[in-house]
Amino acid sequence: MVLEVDGIQHYTRNGGTEPDSAKYAAAMAGDRALKFRGYEVFRFGHDELRDRDRAQPLLANFFATLLDRPTGSRVPQSAGG
Repeated sequence: MVLEVDGIQHYTRNGGTEPDSAKYAAAMAGDRALKFRGYEVFRFGHDELRDRDRAQPLLANFFATLLDRPTGSRVPQSAGG
């Protein structure tokens, strides 16, 4: 499982003033590579986690839901591939 906090600054250059399509493409290639290896990627937006009072129930619900899934879910047996 990979948790990622997504935000526009990850895909920009020059202090966040210009989009960087190469950074975005690299991130998407990494996302696909993880999925092909059997990992599930759960992304969170910056605004979801910026405020602690809003983030705590969101994450508590996320992990409760995640842990409540059937044990047959797609979870890799080893990180070695």
